[in-house]
Amino acid sequence: MNEHDKIREMLPLSASEALEPGDARRIEQHVAGCAACAAELERWQKLTLGLRRLPTPQPSAELVERTRILAAEQFAAEADRRSSQFLAVSLLFVSWGVTLVSWPIVRLLSSGLLGWLGVDFYQTWLGLAGYTLLAWLTAGVAAALLGQRQRAAGRTL
Repeated sequence: MNEHDKIREMLPLSASEALEPGDARRIEQHVAGCAACAAELERWQKLTLGLRRLPTPQPSAELVERTRILAAEQFAAEADRRSSQFLAVSLLFVSWGVTLVSWPIVRLLSSGLLGWLGVDFYQTWLGLAGYTLLAWLTAGVAAALLGQRQRAAGRTL
């Protein structure tokens, strides 16, 4: 592609004043010596001027308000979704924490120190699994109830 073709490609940008100063000077210099490019640049400038004179369409106030309300609802729904995810993850970690912290205490209180140190690992791990399952079910029920409450609160707003 030669210099003339490159200049011709940049004529619309020059007419709309969207070129860097260096490129604009290149076009001015080329157009001063090339009648065909000067005529084409003039046509682009007339078109640009005509387009600038056209009125800019404005959305109606109703459309703007509906769009604003829809965007606010979507942002609120996204915030609720993130909040629900955070709540579910938090409940998961709390249930794990409660399980891990309270299991030794429950074992110690239920069978004493010798029972805790006993060799009966099968029953110990079975008890831990049951205790963990109970904590997870409790956290799941709590998460479901909190989610249901949030949805009900969202419908009334």
